[in-house]
Amino acid sequence: MARISGRQLPPDSRVPALPDRVVVKLRAAPVMGGLAAQALGGVWNDLAQRYPGVAVRPYFSSHEGLTAATAGGAAAGPLIESERYLAVDVPGGLTANDIARHLRAAAIVETAYPEGGPTPPPVSADDDPRAASQGYLDAAPRGIDARWAWEFADGAGVGFVDLEQGWTLAHEDLAAAAIGLISGENLAYHGHGAAVLGEVASVHNTLGGVGIAPGARTRVVSQWRTRQTYSTADAILSAVAVMRAGDVLLLEAQTTYPTARDHVPVEVEALVFDAITVAVAHGIIVIEAGGNGAIDLDQFTDVHGRQVLNRHSPHFRDSGAILVAAASSRAPHQRLPFSNFGSRIDCYAWGEHIDTAGDGWVGQAVNAYLTDFGGTSGASPIVAGCAVLLQAWRAGTHLPPYSPAGLRAVLADRALNTPSANPALDLIGVMPDLRCIIEQERACGESGMRVRLSADEPLHPAACPPVGPNPIGRS
Repeated sequence: MARISGRQLPPDSRVPALPDRVVVKLRAAPVMGGLAAQALGGVWNDLAQRYPGVAVRPYFSSHEGLTAATAGGAAAGPLIESERYLAVDVPGGLTANDIARHLRAAAIVETAYPEGGPTPPPVSADDDPRAASQGYLDAAPRGIDARWAWEFADGAGVGFVDLEQGWTLAHEDLAAAAIGLISGENLAYHGHGAAVLGEVASVHNTLGGVGIAPGARTRVVSQWRTRQTYSTADAILSAVAVMRAGDVLLLEAQTTYPTARDHVPVEVEALVFDAITVAVAHGIIVIEAGGNGAIDLDQFTDVHGRQVLNRHSPHFRDSGAILVAAASSRAPHQRLPFSNFGSRIDCYAWGEHIDTAGDGWVGQAVNAYLTDFGGTSGASPIVAGCAVLLQAWRAGTHLPPYSPAGLRAVLADRALNTPSANPALDLIGVMPDLRCIIEQERACGESGMRVRLSADEPLHPAACPPVGPNPIGRS
């Protein structure tokens, strides 16, 4: 998912080869309590005869963590209906697509699809020597105006979790942040993880650069659950179990899918979609990379032929995540050719020329830096950093945290943020303008006009005192 100097790089050699498997979601939980083959009934007998060697089991081997309550007042209770999910192991020589298609024909099956395997991943800073090169921190329209926002917040008091496959946690610009691993294996693409963390969490010191939200309580969670198992959904649920309402979860991942010619957002997989909705229901802000497939997501169809990512389709499914695309570093910002786009995209940010920690890919040097990190891998941490700063600002002003819907409304507001060069053609939303958002909210509060009675409601700028025009205009 990352691009460095405009190039897509080869996979990490440390990534193990995993067998194909099909994810099955049943229409209802089976009454026999986890006996996967019995849950499928006759359709399984037919499948086993047609495809010798296939095996079926519950997707989740343990319910640990799936019924836990998150901290911070989230309601207790099941996080996901784990019994409805089965995994079908596909032996070599058989085609996962064919098996999934056969299973979808069964009345008991809501959906079945080949699971996407490991894919390459989509404050005063005067004494941080690389900070001057971090143009995405600058004022709008060039950047997000984090330097101005640091007068009010640095991320302190807000939890931030990065989900991907590996990190260089001992990097000299990250070590002092004491970033902990929630669960899973720190296995691959360590330089990529370091670059992502560098954008958000690089500490304010005399080395390297500075993160957008260096005061955040930062942790990581891996899609590699063990060295032989990989699951984006299970990693999400593991993070949710230890996060608080108002925290920010970044999905630094993309996936393959039978109907897509290239990489698409991970939420196209039904199990991952369900896991995201669980996170959102618990008040967690989910920032999701839009993927580097150069795909019009409005035209994407799932295995049932439904346009689930098209907001204008009757089949649209909204996970509640904030979906991020990649644009040029130069203003006015244009969608970069590799970025996915469409009505489902909420925000964009720089997808090139990002100065950050690590080598951006597979290296583990603790003193490496790069100047041209990019892709939706580079764009989504910028938006995640904005989310953390805004949550910290609200905490500092004794306001409740934004809800997932409220923060998405603010970050996607065309009247508050920086539009792309050609919104009607780019279809990548807007880039957050922290100064405009915070000043507008402060103006509303000082005027006594409580236009947002709760964090669920979008801001209505027309009801508040103006804060001045955006330099390149609003749309």
